[in-house]
Amino acid sequence: MKNSLSIAVLAVAVCAGLSFSQNPPAPAAPSADHKVEILEKDLVATRQRVETLSAEVSELRATLDATTKYLAEQAASAKNMQATLDDSEKNGFTYGINPDSRHILLKGWRDQLAAMQKDVPKAAAKPGGPTGDAKPAPSR
Repeated sequence: MKNSLSIAVLAVAVCAGLSFSQNPPAPAAPSADHKVEILEKDLVATRQRVETLSAEVSELRATLDATTKYLAEQAASAKNMQATLDDSEKNGFTYGINPDSRHILLKGWRDQLAAMQKDVPKAAAKPGGPTGDAKPAPSR
């Protein structure tokens, strides 16, 4: 009996020693629910950023359109002024006491008006819809 008791005690001691000597379990990986929660927060933040950027782009588009319209009107006005100068010259503006100074004045004025009409930017075609041509990513 003493032998079986000592064998039992030895077996319990070995098992206890082995159980304490093992590495602690690795920390559990984040659960799927936790991952989904993180992704939902990221999605909400991304949507807010997209809405903010979309509003900013709309404001910039309006400013660009207004600027382009203004420049086009200035170029049209310069073209009309050139026609007025031509008409004035045909009707005798350059004749008189000092015709050379009037020719110089008209040349300078025409050069200025030509510069106002050169390289006037045109408004770009607007993309289809408020978010542009972006398409949602395909789901997997």
